[in-house]
Amino acid sequence: MRHWLTPLSALLGLLGCATQQVAISPEGRAPVCAAKAGEQQNYWNERTARLDGAVVMFPGECPTRPNADGGGAGM
Repeated sequence: MRHWLTPLSALLGLLGCATQQVAISPEGRAPVCAAKAGEQQNYWNERTARLDGAVVMFPGECPTRPNADGGGAGM
């Protein structure tokens, strides 16, 4: 009867560790502004920007440019 408790305890221990990792970095998100083909683009993080062939310019999202109506993009 004790033999099934050991694997169960190990599984619960692993699940507990995974929950803690998610709490530390929920999405692995640290946005960066990068340039690709002459255009600025936002990426979830530096790694995804570099994998896409973009050059990281600075941490954080790219500033929005005014549209034809004078408002910010997406308005």
